Amino acid sequence: MEVFFSYSMTNLLEKFLKENNVSNKYTDAKVSNITSSNKDANTFSELISHSDKYASSNKNGSLNQYFNIYNNRLAHFKPKIIKNTAATFGSALKPTAKVLDIQPTLLSQSIKHDQPKNSIKPNALTFAVGTIYTEMKYKPDILNQVSKDIYGMPENPSHYTLQSETDSSGNSENIEVLLEDESGRIVLRFDHIEAPKDILVTGVVVGISGYVDINNCLQVVECCYPESLPAKDLDFEADEENSKVLLVSGLNINKETNLAHIHNLQAFLAGTCSAAASSDNVIFLGDSLTNYSNLSILSDLLATTIKSKSVTLIPSFNDPSDKSLPQRPINMKLFDRKIQINSPNLVCSETNPLYLAKYNAILESGDSINDIVKYGNYDGVESRKEILKGFVKWQNLVPTAPDTLNIMPYDINEKQDPFVMKDSYPRSLIVGNQPEFINLNYKDVQLIGIPVFSKTQQIVELDLKTLDYKIIQL
Repeated sequence: MEVFFSYSMTNLLEKFLKENNVSNKYTDAKVSNITSSNKDANTFSELISHSDKYASSNKNGSLNQYFNIYNNRLAHFKPKIIKNTAATFGSALKPTAKVLDIQPTLLSQSIKHDQPKNSIKPNALTFAVGTIYTEMKYKPDILNQVSKDIYGMPENPSHYTLQSETDSSGNSENIEVLLEDESGRIVLRFDHIEAPKDILVTGVVVGISGYVDINNCLQVVECCYPESLPAKDLDFEADEENSKVLLVSGLNINKETNLAHIHNLQAFLAGTCSAAASSDNVIFLGDSLTNYSNLSILSDLLATTIKSKSVTLIPSFNDPSDKSLPQRPINMKLFDRKIQINSPNLVCSETNPLYLAKYNAILESGDSINDIVKYGNYDGVESRKEILKGFVKWQNLVPTAPDTLNIMPYDINEKQDPFVMKDSYPRSLIVGNQPEFINLNYKDVQLIGIPVFSKTQQIVELDLKTLDYKIIQL
């Protein structure tokens, strides 16, 4: 598994303040006092009752290794998968203790790839639980970077399996999928006529029902996942107000930005145009900036918006926050101080992901799904829907971290894995920065994708209580 370095936004911030001769007198404590005294009682930030489950801490430093994350996830999911498999297929399918315990038999080698699944004898099949690992030609390799005396973050490619957007080899020789546990790895093959079409990427814990062929590869017949989780009961007040939010993602402000689109959004949010929004709450879901030198444009947008609305700001990897999940809130010192002190509705800077406890909703900037898209030819909307369903099936929001997605190393013996769904499903999972609007229900989880504003000029008005929505075209 690849290991990535993480950067300290604290050092970057101090450097920014020093180089720009910005006073540091407005400390975090000062801002916190201002927030508590000036915030309007009807602002959304007081109603969401968000959790700090994604708030990271440096108390243990960065000495923990990523191996524990994989090991503990496998230990958590394995009994759940075995239990679900037994309930589905009965006792005929006996799980192996370890991946390398799988051995070919004369019976398994007699199975033909075009043989229907229901004609295969149960005692010819084997079953193993492990973690998926995907070998990819264009995946960043930090060890290779160091060997070439290139230090820092490796270049983030646009795709891990396709050399270009027109390359059609991404689903063939460039991808090798393996199943691994503490004992070792076995290569998976999908030659069977009824092989599943499931999207399998690094980090997914899955049970594989299949048979070992003459090449000692595991031919997949069925993929098995953990048993479904219950839904969490929520008790909304009958006269619930302010449950509607405006969701905006992908402003992508830079020197080449069409400022007319930003001005249209600014006028809409400020209520100075003919179209009017029924919500007083705005959530920006990441990718607000592509260049930090354009902070002033975003600052002006926020300063205008908060005159009439409450704003929640969620970062992504392109925004001025740290480059590892869960991301810390964007430091408000980067913005004009009038945003902090001269308005009754202050900008509420939050983590990425953000959990809204009151509505049992998870909001994420879209970095996880956009990373999985790079694993194959998955950029279409239908593939993105399958990935969103995958988060629910896998019960894991960031399976590809830390292999291809940066994540904070932590000891989950001391802190529960914040990205694993353990007790219940969220009521809704909302991800930003998608090519178009996505809305579907899977296992009673509402899966919503918010389109990139810079490309579509669309924002979404969502009622977090009823999950009714309206797409607004500017």
